[in-house]
Amino acid sequence: MGFISIALGLAKLTGLDKKIGRWIGGDNGEAVAEKVVAIAQQVTGSKSPEHALSQLETDPNKLIEFEQAMHEREFELEELAYKDRENARAMQVAALQGNDKFSKRFVYYFAIGWSLFACCYLAFITFATIPEANIRFADTVLGFLLGTVLAGMFGFFYGSSAGSERRSEQQDLQSAIKAKA
Repeated sequence: MGFISIALGLAKLTGLDKKIGRWIGGDNGEAVAEKVVAIAQQVTGSKSPEHALSQLETDPNKLIEFEQAMHEREFELEELAYKDRENARAMQVAALQGNDKFSKRFVYYFAIGWSLFACCYLAFITFATIPEANIRFADTVLGFLLGTVLAGMFGFFYGSSAGSERRSEQQDLQSAIKAKA
């Protein structure tokens, strides 16, 4: 079994599957999975990842200890998962320090271009007659524009919703703890 599949199995055991899945789904997913498995091995004292998973499946005390270790190292894991974004931020800082006006303003031009395209598409899809065979395609493109493109731009300029996501995960965790009690 690979590190990712074992880490996902561990995530399901703990109820942290949303959070760990998000970390593993990024560009540094393999490194995050290795770290999660290493934490499980450290808690259980197992030499193999498979044995650590099976031990956590059968020993509730070790599982609780593993969950606590995951919460203690959450910042480290999140930092590892999103480390790839540092390069984009550094590139933007370097572009802002340069003399080329186009490079300085590219992100804004890019956002304006996509925003105009999304607005035009939204107006067209709202007021134009769409052939019956193309309605699903129009809906899919509209969902992509609103859910990904515009949401991504708002997240970039105004910050992401990581705080709300964490609150939601904490509420899910509290509900799971109440259900176990």
